[in-house]
Amino acid sequence: MECGPAGLGGAQDSTSDPGTPAGKHPGSIDILSDTQGVDFGPYLQRILQNVHENWYHLIPESAAMRKGKLAIEFTITKNGQVADMRLVASSGDVLLDRPAWGAITGSSPFPPLPSQFTGPYLALRFRFYYNPDKGEIQ
Repeated sequence: MECGPAGLGGAQDSTSDPGTPAGKHPGSIDILSDTQGVDFGPYLQRILQNVHENWYHLIPESAAMRKGKLAIEFTITKNGQVADMRLVASSGDVLLDRPAWGAITGSSPFPPLPSQFTGPYLALRFRFYYNPDKGEIQ
């Protein structure tokens, strides 16, 4: 998975997902909260794998050739619960938005946040792309 630009906390992490099916691209993830210097790379890689697997299973065949992109922001609490989830950029197509939303909710709870992180939560933005044009992925 490619990582998007740094979020509000100035943190950025990057992971790769070589197993992405053709036409579906998980896009990018932005860390929106202060990471306090903690390396979230291994943690994010772990949760992204679960989200991606759930997403791929939720995409209906009728959406296979559709194009779209969307973004969902949410927080992960210290114990791994998803909170404050919201669709911040819709694809305009419920057949594309719903699987992405369900992939996150279906992956919850995530593992607890790393013990060295003392903040109350980690705020993230996930972007999902369906059949993107070259150069469209941020």
